Amino acid sequence: MNLELYKIFLVVAETGNITKASEKLNISQPAVTKHIKNLEGSLGNPLFVRTKKGVVLNEYGKTIFLKIKQALTLIEEAEQEIGAYKNFNKGTIKIGISTTLTRRYLLPFLEQFHKEYPNIIIDIYTDPTKELIKKLKNGMIDFIIGKFPSTKDLDLEYKKLGRTKYIFAYNPKYYKVNKTISISDISNYPLILQEEPSNSRDSINRFLKENHIHIEPKMNIASSNLLIDFISMGYGVGYVTKLYIEKELKNNTLKELKVTPNTELISYGIMSLKNNIMTSHTKKFIQFLIQSNQ
Repeated sequence: MNLELYKIFLVVAETGNITKASEKLNISQPAVTKHIKNLEGSLGNPLFVRTKKGVVLNEYGKTIFLKIKQALTLIEEAEQEIGAYKNFNKGTIKIGISTTLTRRYLLPFLEQFHKEYPNIIIDIYTDPTKELIKKLKNGMIDFIIGKFPSTKDLDLEYKKLGRTKYIFAYNPKYYKVNKTISISDISNYPLILQEEPSNSRDSINRFLKENHIHIEPKMNIASSNLLIDFISMGYGVGYVTKLYIEKELKNNTLKELKVTPNTELISYGIMSLKNNIMTSHTKKFIQFLIQSNQ
């Protein structure tokens, strides 16, 4: 049944007068009368007693009046809630991302987005990649930010934010390297690698295998953040994602040990479910992130 009929019924019941109801609704008196008759016909019962002074709810009208008022109030509140989401005054965005990528890449974007949309809540999930993909497919998170895998999942959509690569990095206070070296000479340096299993370790293992080189690392570190800390302290040359140490490379506290052949380029960006309907605030954040990386 047309919801407008109930809205008109409510105004007529509250004013007790067709003329006043028509003025409040900004429609003609005959139209109000017709809509009330249509509603009564649909329900199979009269709703009002007509008097010289106006209209009064009959027993049946009184029975449904409060319920209709409550229902329309709930609908109005729901519309206001939706409006708040549309206007970015409310909402939660659930992002899957590694701790290192959050700290060394995402934080400045989160800070800027929060300044523009302070009422949007950001939830961060830092599980291993496989667990994040499970959560994405189960609807527990909205999207993942990370490095794209070599084999893409057919259920996911990929939006590229940029490209980076793994590099060998060192602290120039402890090591002096003024030339590009052959990858075969990398074993001359104390190497710090991330523990297995990890994308970083898979990458270096694959790279060394392709070039028929075997090495024994000096240290195996659990996380990228710790690995960068140990490189900075001069413990050795580390294999790390270049994106993670852009700040250190710019201020020359860390430098890249260039090797031939070059390490592989990696795309990174947003991974989301194909054909998934996102909320307006989630779309806004993704749009903001893409534009900020252009």
